[in-house]
Amino acid sequence: MSAQDRKDYYYKKAKQQNYRSRAAFKLMELQTKSSILKYGDNVLEIGSSPGGWTQIIRSITERPVISVDLNDMEPIEGVYFIRGNISNPAINERIKPYMEKLHIEKFSAVLSDAMSRTSGKRDIDHSSSYLLCKRVMEISMDLLAEGGTVVVKQFQGDLTIPFLNEWSPRFRNSRITNVAASRESSSEVYIIFKGYISEHETDQFSQSPL
Repeated sequence: MSAQDRKDYYYKKAKQQNYRSRAAFKLMELQTKSSILKYGDNVLEIGSSPGGWTQIIRSITERPVISVDLNDMEPIEGVYFIRGNISNPAINERIKPYMEKLHIEKFSAVLSDAMSRTSGKRDIDHSSSYLLCKRVMEISMDLLAEGGTVVVKQFQGDLTIPFLNEWSPRFRNSRITNVAASRESSSEVYIIFKGYISEHETDQFSQSPL
């Protein structure tokens, strides 16, 4: 299937099934491969607009979702949307009032399909996506529950493995995967971290005798 055929196939399929974007099928595949969500999970979604992932998250968890994006998003029932830039250090303080309203102490999962605007230059786009993923991880360290999951999207490149190696020690499992719904020409991959180990627990492990 050519890149254009693949694009048309998932675009048409999304329209037929009333999904807001073809990205919905990416999350479906990630869920099938890695069981990243379950019923009752509290989820923070980053890079939500136009809402393809949001629809899938709601259908699986049946819980309210807190979603963040630079761009506006048409309302979805049960979704609390924040228009904001995750690069702003104050973004966590904008998220926390919604957590309090929904009685969420910590999130079960932080899912990010966010991607910076592409330049067409592979190295620049990779570096930009790396920095965006790093910011998602920093946010997650503050808001993620023990045992929680983080998923980020990145343009694969020289920094991908160092990124994985940097954050893997904070989780019990990690992997890099791609999905069929991605465009054939795209270098995008998804990096999945499961089983978050809090800093307190990490210290305990490091101090435990062999």
